[in-house]
Amino acid sequence: MEYTTGDIVKFKLKSGEIREGDVQFIERSRSEDMLYISSFNRWDRVPENKIISRVPVKKINPFD
Repeated sequence: MEYTTGDIVKFKLKSGEIREGDVQFIERSRSEDMLYISSFNRWDRVPENKIISRVPVKKINPFD
């Protein structure tokens, strides 16, 4: 799956914990892409194969 900066994703850490955060930077390579994700006031460097899913963004209508 292709990810871009600004996407909100769920991912799995080495410890097995599942977190959610937004993609800040993508380091592309031949073997595997690394995503730098901002979550819980910290940065996580996550291989693309550890991404579980993209989280849909709920649009807020300011006129409601």
